[in-house]
Amino acid sequence: MFDARHRFVLSYQWNLPFGENAEGWKRQLIQGWQVNGITTFMSGTPFTVYDSAGVSLQGGAPEISGFPSDRPNLIGDFTKGTCQPDPNGPIFVAGTADCWISKSGFQQLDPIAQAGQFGNAGRNIAQGPGLEQWDFSALKNFRVTESRTIQFRGELFNIFNRANLGLPVNDLNSSNFGQIQTSSPGRLVQFALKFLF
Repeated sequence: MFDARHRFVLSYQWNLPFGENAEGWKRQLIQGWQVNGITTFMSGTPFTVYDSAGVSLQGGAPEISGFPSDRPNLIGDFTKGTCQPDPNGPIFVAGTADCWISKSGFQQLDPIAQAGQFGNAGRNIAQGPGLEQWDFSALKNFRVTESRTIQFRGELFNIFNRANLGLPVNDLNSSNFGQIQTSSPGRLVQFALKFLF
């Protein structure tokens, strides 16, 4: 469930070489800045398509997850095709936030003719969207005395404000099946003063 098959993280730090020749207040303002960053690229995590209609008559299992163990039959490529959540609404192509996976790749079991049976769709056969995040910070230390320093920090998380999408609705019985309705936070900016002693 948490198998991010590919993950790349790069952290970096640069002490800016400016202000060596400046004097007085200019030196205090320009010299001693440090910039830092963390860049993360990650492939999507897998998820399981299930059917909350409860055709297997087993209830929720495993108990730790609370999700029904019922799965549909896999009958085609769910990464292709289209979705139309509203019969009178637009049609979306699979691979977008409105239709990450297509319902046409699955078949719900018949609750009467197939009662007590499980579908053949495997566990974690679908993969969610990947993640790309750039975090950045800049800081400067202002020495007050030999043992006391004030540090100014500016931090930007998800600096490029990329929409890192969450997992889609994976209940085949839901009218929102295949839609991504969550995402990670957008750009966050914070400033701080620290007193070091």
